[in-house]
Amino acid sequence: MDKFIPVITIVVYYGENPWDGALSLHEMLNIPKEVEPFVNDYKMHLIEARKNNLKLHNINNIDLFNLLEILLNKDEKLKETKEKAIQYASEHDVDKSVIMTVAGAANCKMDYDMIAGKGSVDMCTVFEETRFEGRLEGRLEGKLEGRAEEIIETGHEFGLSEEEILIRLQKKLDVSLQKAQEYFKMFSK
Repeated sequence: MDKFIPVITIVVYYGENPWDGALSLHEMLNIPKEVEPFVNDYKMHLIEARKNNLKLHNINNIDLFNLLEILLNKDEKLKETKEKAIQYASEHDVDKSVIMTVAGAANCKMDYDMIAGKGSVDMCTVFEETRFEGRLEGRLEGKLEGRAEEIIETGHEFGLSEEEILIRLQKKLDVSLQKAQEYFKMFSK
């Protein structure tokens, strides 16, 4: 008789705060006690990237989790984190695919064509691009907030209602109603 090879699902959580969600199907559902024995309780295998103790035989997986742990350590300054990650990647000759995965998990965009053909990637590139993106996003948000404050003050001066100001914010800044409401709360006196 042929046997199947098992499939194990592992969820890698790399959020800033410790996981506080459910770890099984039963925890996610509101099941009456009398029906519970008939509902399979699918367990979720969770790995918190910030502090994992998973031992895998594939070196890429070990590098992945070690780099995630370094990057997600919020107790250190960005410069220290960057230096540790670069040092780790250099000392362990981390594969390009691992660094690209870590970059994806850390939500930083990379020019993959720029690194094509290289066996490994200079971690400086990843961090410099991430820092640059953060600065650009910060500047853009600052400009939007400045324009929002201007629109709201002008709206109040001309006696416009909250609804009219929200409509102007949405049109002028091309933002959602929710974002317009956030600006309105932030800058209305």
